[in-house]
Amino acid sequence: MFAIKLNRDTLFVNILASRIGYFIAGMGLSIWAPLVPYVRLRIPMSDATFGLMLLCIGVGSLCCMPVSALLTNRFSIRRCLFVLTLILLIALLAIATVSSLWLLGAALFCFGGSLGVLDVVLNIQGLSIENRANRSMMSNFHGMFSVGTIVGATLMIGLLMLGLSALYSTLSVMVMMLALSLYAVKGYLDERTLPSAETFMWPNSWIALVGLMCFIVYLAEGVILDWSALFLIEEKHIATAQAGLGYASFAAMVAIARFFGDALVETLGRVRLLIAGGLLAAGGITLSIISPHWSVALLGYGLCGLGCANVSPVLISSLSQQTHMPSHLAITAATTIGFAGVLVGPAMMGAVAHYSSLNAAFAVLAGALLVVAALGKRFR
Repeated sequence: MFAIKLNRDTLFVNILASRIGYFIAGMGLSIWAPLVPYVRLRIPMSDATFGLMLLCIGVGSLCCMPVSALLTNRFSIRRCLFVLTLILLIALLAIATVSSLWLLGAALFCFGGSLGVLDVVLNIQGLSIENRANRSMMSNFHGMFSVGTIVGATLMIGLLMLGLSALYSTLSVMVMMLALSLYAVKGYLDERTLPSAETFMWPNSWIALVGLMCFIVYLAEGVILDWSALFLIEEKHIATAQAGLGYASFAAMVAIARFFGDALVETLGRVRLLIAGGLLAAGGITLSIISPHWSVALLGYGLCGLGCANVSPVLISSLSQQTHMPSHLAITAATTIGFAGVLVGPAMMGAVAHYSSLNAAFAVLAGALLVVAALGKRFR
């Protein structure tokens, strides 16, 4: 009886630490956006140069994420998560202070790299905890990431509005992240993954399919983040100051839906949730295109967020059922493929918009989300 209670207590600590870890990652990501204007003021650069700086974030993630499995093999998951959080904090401090363009590029590369690997290792921890608890939990974990982004951005904006400098605002949020990390570290799994001899394997078609579907969902998030404001201004004639409401609607619905995601998986099953999610997301984008007023377009972006919210957590969770490669390697492969959607997706949509129109670009996105719905039946 005592052993059972001890195991339950340990599992509770692991679950709480996992939630905090995802929350910290979300906070780390959200600090960057409020810092952008201050970075531009501190380091003069053209829009084209700034675009290259943004590319450093995505390149850093894609370059570093494939080594995640190697790191969890050589070091424990606990050590990886803690050290990666420290690297993320150092990168954020550098972003807030450096005055050289080259140093900024290096800091953004480390920022993207640490966030990318942190995301993979957190998914490895989360999937392991989910399997031990024998119930769906990944949507809740990803929901904590979404809450972290909202809290982090709100804190940064609030501190800046109170008159704190960009550096002191960043340091304040960093202290909070470090305190949370020190609190959570004992709940991270103190174990390694499989030996290095099995670290590098090619994903099979099933894992590639999961990666492709994640790619489309991350593509939707990236496109709405980068293009929704411009679309609302040019096509729906919203005021410039309100144009950010498009992504805000999407992000808020993602955060809310993820806290109901695990119950939905238990009720509907994976297949129905994936099909319904893809259809709802595609419908939301279609509504945003055909709507006569920007307020209806905001509703469309919110519906897209509801549809997309639980697709990637469900897909990541499904990787525990495949036998082609160990789960941590499958997570690394699928997440890396999926994350490429954040990097190249908005640029692809930009090319469509350049040669056609923003309406056409969003129509392509709606079609891609229908592909997610069509492929959902493969997860029976």
